Amino acid sequence: MRHPVATGNARSSLDRVVAVVNKDVIVQSELDREVQRILADLRRRGTATPPPQEFQRQVLEHLVVRRLQLQLADQAGINVGDDELNFALQNIAARNNMSLEQMREAVIADGGSFEDFREEVRNEMRLTQLRQKEVISRINISDAEVERFLAEGGDMAAARYHLAHILIALPADPTPQQLRDTQAQAEKVRQQLLDGADFASTAVAVSKGQQALEGGDLGWRNADELPPPFVAAVRNLQPGGISEIIASPSGFHILKLIEADAAGGRHVVQQTHVEHILVKVEAGREDEARARIESLRRRILAGEDFHELARTHSDDPGSAVKGGDLGWITAEEVVPQFAQAMQSLPEGELSEPVQSTYGFHLIRVLGRRSQDDTEAYRRAHARDLLRQRKAEEMTQAWLQRLRDEAYVEVRL
Repeated sequence: MRHPVATGNARSSLDRVVAVVNKDVIVQSELDREVQRILADLRRRGTATPPPQEFQRQVLEHLVVRRLQLQLADQAGINVGDDELNFALQNIAARNNMSLEQMREAVIADGGSFEDFREEVRNEMRLTQLRQKEVISRINISDAEVERFLAEGGDMAAARYHLAHILIALPADPTPQQLRDTQAQAEKVRQQLLDGADFASTAVAVSKGQQALEGGDLGWRNADELPPPFVAAVRNLQPGGISEIIASPSGFHILKLIEADAAGGRHVVQQTHVEHILVKVEAGREDEARARIESLRRRILAGEDFHELARTHSDDPGSAVKGGDLGWITAEEVVPQFAQAMQSLPEGELSEPVQSTYGFHLIRVLGRRSQDDTEAYRRAHARDLLRQRKAEEMTQAWLQRLRDEAYVEVRL
């Protein structure tokens, strides 16, 4: 959303410009709304807030980086249509055990606007697509990397850590003096933490990490999901302990161990042998697609062959040539709506039409089994972990570069 730069007495105090971001601006009312939103979240978490001026600057920096990403999404033509957005909102409501109407009422009861909430979700979806395009799609994990990781036992680490994180960021291509100054700042912050400063409040005030405004909380991570220097830094800490400073290309990191746990063992998966027929939904033609899938269901129940109808009518080319057969799959391999229907369906019974992001499905379960998938899981898991590590490092570097290359004028 772009705002004209008002001048003179016509500009209200609420809408004065607090930052210029390339050819766009952020106004005071936007900053105030975001400050209040994050304050409410921090209060729910029981996190003390930093001094107001520091907090306001940190929130403004968050808005600046977000605005830069949205500008890039605009340039790349990344958009999310109403149908896709509505489907995402329904999923959010379902995850919170609400109907869409109940979620709307909850947002309004919290003092928010549901239309603003819709646009916030739309923008988050756009940013996810942007990061996929700019960062994730460029990550390649070679077989050699996977083999080396497995040989080193990286995927079998038993420890799990609940961590909080502070990043004192370096600029792109820092000078030796910038390196020294940033390290000195990190050492000062660490000493303040050792002297009793609240970690979450400090993270909100000074961290440039992606979870800074959540108090730096990284949540639970398996040891193999963390960069090895992080694991080494927290391995011998007691809960509540503060790590030494960890240097990386993006800056200097400080960790707090909140909790630790153990996990491990073999990986046994529940697999379902399933077949389906898919009817895709074209824009504005949902009723037509629903009528097609219901007609196919009636024909199958009347005795027509499922496999023949799948070959001639299914819009999933990969399974259509096999009469709709998807083979043995796990719930994690399909979208949530499909997985839920598949798991609740008795063997041999034809489902009602099931709607997902792909369209409408008719599903039939042919069998179920438990499968020891440890070796395949180890390799897939190792590849995912390596990709996640690279993604975090590359995303932080990409955001820093985006910020460094932009024209930003802060007017607080």
